[in-house]
Amino acid sequence: MRRVGPMLIWCERRDAVRTREMYEISLRFQHSCPYNKLSAIFPDARISLWDNLHKEFLDVRSSDRKAWPRISRELEAFAKRKGSKILRKTSDGKGYQFMIMTCACERRGTTLDMIMESDCLFVPPITFYGGWETYHVIAFDKGAIRRLLKRFGSKGIVELADQKKIDVETFDQLSVMPLPDPLADLTPMQLNALATSMAFGYYRKPRRTSTGEIAATLKIPRTTFQDHRNKAESKLMSALAPYVLTYVGRRASSGRELR
Repeated sequence: MRRVGPMLIWCERRDAVRTREMYEISLRFQHSCPYNKLSAIFPDARISLWDNLHKEFLDVRSSDRKAWPRISRELEAFAKRKGSKILRKTSDGKGYQFMIMTCACERRGTTLDMIMESDCLFVPPITFYGGWETYHVIAFDKGAIRRLLKRFGSKGIVELADQKKIDVETFDQLSVMPLPDPLADLTPMQLNALATSMAFGYYRKPRRTSTGEIAATLKIPRTTFQDHRNKAESKLMSALAPYVLTYVGRRASSGRELR
């Protein structure tokens, strides 16, 4: 296995042909980490981190609106303390903030190094919540899981939160984007409004129906249905912001224009 930038290339695995199963695992880790400490100070805040060794992409959400101004200030102070320069910041001022900053982390002995040294593949992002950080990892055999837990256990407290078997033949169908996450904050009414609009062809070109027609079919006021859908769209776009902005950044840095 070798590293190319933030990417991993798996190669020269002698038992690759014989191996028919892999494991998708989720582990919780608690150790001395600035982000971990920050999530312990603000237990209602959920911090998601993407790191490509050059830039850090930080998505922060909190349900505690009273604490949000303090959280926002602490995030900026935190970036300065660790020597990172904030390149971009987007916030709704209520409970959501997305930041891009330069990476000032250690280059060796990191948790990502421990994952790679255990013959595992890291699936971003790292999530920090309530003083714990969560990693999603692909392990290529049970021995890799044992090595991973042993390495993490030598640096702090580790818990295996979830483990499921995946077939090698379906590995290329796995998404590196945790798909349930963008929908996690939607209420049942918001999710239903979004799904119903999709099913009725509201988002097709040309549009197959109108908001009033969908609301009449569901027998609810048009304004109520539209409010649920607007909130769902807003939450979904906020959740997708890190992926969109990362993609735009990659295109810009490569000199390719978005058309």
